[in-house]
This record gives sequence, structure tokens and C-alpha cells, in this order.
Amino acid sequence: MDLITKFLLIVLIISFLTMYLMNIRIKQLRSELDDLRDRVTFTGEELMRLASDIEDFKRIQI
Repeated sequence: MDLITKFLLIVLIISFLTMYLMNIRIKQLRSELDDLRDRVTFTGEELMRLASDIEDFKRIQI
């Protein structure tokens, strides 16, 4: 019985350590995702300017 208790305790400690490391990695990934979202965010004015440039390009090609 004592051996089983020690084994389960070790498994539990390893599980908690793994969960802690996964939590740290999730926080890092969320931070990277926020950085990427900031780079990709377009304002309404930028979208209108892009649409206008596309229309101008279409007129040049025709």
C-alpha cells in the first residue's frame, strides 16, 4: 500500500508540473497572438483607401 501511495504521489506531482508548464506556454502563445492581431488590424480608412487603389488598378488594366 505504501508503494502505491508513493507512486501516485509522484504521478500527481508530475501532472501538476506539466499543467503549470502548459499554462505558461498558453500565456506566451496568447501574447504572441495579441501581437499578431495588432499588426493585422486595419482601420476603416485603410480599407477604403485599399478599395480605392484596387478600383484605380482595375481601370488602368482595362
